[in-house]
Amino acid sequence: MSAASASPFSVRTMLWVVAAGILAFAGLLILGTYAPDLRNGRNGGAHALSTSAIGFHGLADLIDGLPWEDWSYFVRSDGEWDGKELLVLTPEPGTDPDEIGKRLAPRADKPTLIVLPKWWVRQMPQKPAWVESAGTLPVEEIQRLIRQVPNFALHRSAGGQLRAVNGLPADAATGAPAQLQTISGRNLRPLIVDGEGRIVLAEVGGRPLYILADPDLLNNQGLASADTARAAIAMIDWLNSSGAETVDFDLTLNGFGRSPSLMKLALEPPFLALTLCLLGAALLAGIQALFRFGPPAREEREIAFGKRALVDNSAALLKLARRQHRVGGRYALLTRDAVVAATGAPAQADEAALDAYLDRLAEPRFSELAAAARAAADPAELAQAARALYRWRRDVIREG
Repeated sequence: MSAASASPFSVRTMLWVVAAGILAFAGLLILGTYAPDLRNGRNGGAHALSTSAIGFHGLADLIDGLPWEDWSYFVRSDGEWDGKELLVLTPEPGTDPDEIGKRLAPRADKPTLIVLPKWWVRQMPQKPAWVESAGTLPVEEIQRLIRQVPNFALHRSAGGQLRAVNGLPADAATGAPAQLQTISGRNLRPLIVDGEGRIVLAEVGGRPLYILADPDLLNNQGLASADTARAAIAMIDWLNSSGAETVDFDLTLNGFGRSPSLMKLALEPPFLALTLCLLGAALLAGIQALFRFGPPAREEREIAFGKRALVDNSAALLKLARRQHRVGGRYALLTRDAVVAATGAPAQADEAALDAYLDRLAEPRFSELAAAARAAADPAELAQAARALYRWRRDVIREG
C-alpha cells in the first residue's frame, strides 16, 4: 500500500477516539438525567436553598451550627413527608394550595410549620442569587394559600414588640419587623401576638399545625439580627419538641424535588445491576467484533459462474421437481451418440440400424441397457442404469 493511500490514523488512535466518545456520551446522559436534582437553588426564592434576603438557608445553617442534637434536612422526595420531625413549608406566590394540602394530609399528628410569604421581589440581573424588593405581596395572593382555616384573613400593621403566649417560651418572641403581618380566622390558637393581640404565630385546630404570618422572623433578612436569630431557634426548638433529631425543610413545594424518570430507574438500584449487565454484554460483543478469530468470510454469489454451476443448478431443479429418473432416456441417447462418433458407425443409418450395430459391439447389449435407463422408476434405479451404460461405453471405446 502506498503512503498516499495509507490511513492517517492508527487503530489504537481510533480506539481511543471511540472510547472517548462513548464516555462523553455516557457522562452527558447521566448529567442530563440528574441535572434537575443538582440545582443549587440560588434563584432568589423563598425556600431553604436560597441565600437571598427572603430565603431560609441561613436558618438551616444556624440549626446545623448550634451545639445541640438537631440538624437540618432538605426534603426532595414525595415519600419523605410523613416523618415525626418538624416539617417547614415555605410556599411562594403562585404555589397551588392543593399542593400544600397534599403535604399536610399524612401529617395529622406530626408538627408542621407553614411560613407565609410576604415580599414581592425581583432578581438582580448581575447576581441571580440576590433580589431587590418590589414591595409587599397583595393580601389576597397570600390568603388564597390557606384553605385549612375558615374565615382566614391576613393583616398588616406598623409592628411593635411581640410576646409569646399559651406556653410558648418567652424568648421565642422578639421585636416585630417592619410592616408586620398578622392573621385571623376560626380555630386559631395564638402562640405569638403583637402588642394589640393580633396573631403572628398560631396553632390550627388543636393539632400540631402551625402558621407563621411574618417570614421576617425566620428568613435570612431577619436572622441578620442576633435577637431575631435567638428567638427563631427558641421557636423552632419548641415546635420540634417531639423528640426528633432533624428539622425538615420541604423543597418539593418550591420545585426542587427529585423528579422520577425511566433513566433514573435504570441508573439506580435495583435496576442498576441489569443496566451494568447489558453494558457488559455490549462491551463483550464489541470486543468480539474487533478481535474475532480469522479473516472475515467473503460473501459468495448466489449463482456461481461456469458450466459446473449450470449443471449443478439444472440438477437441483430436477431434484426439486422429483424428476431425476425421467432423464434416463436422454442419458442413453448421449451414450449412443458418443459411441457412434467414436467407432465410425454409418452416418445415414436409422435408429434401429444404429441400435443393431451397437448391440454387436459388446455385451451386455446396448438396447437392453438403454431400455433399463428409460424404465427407471426412481433415482436408485436410474443411477444403476447410468453406471451400466458408462461401463459399456468405456469398454467399447476403451476410455480411462
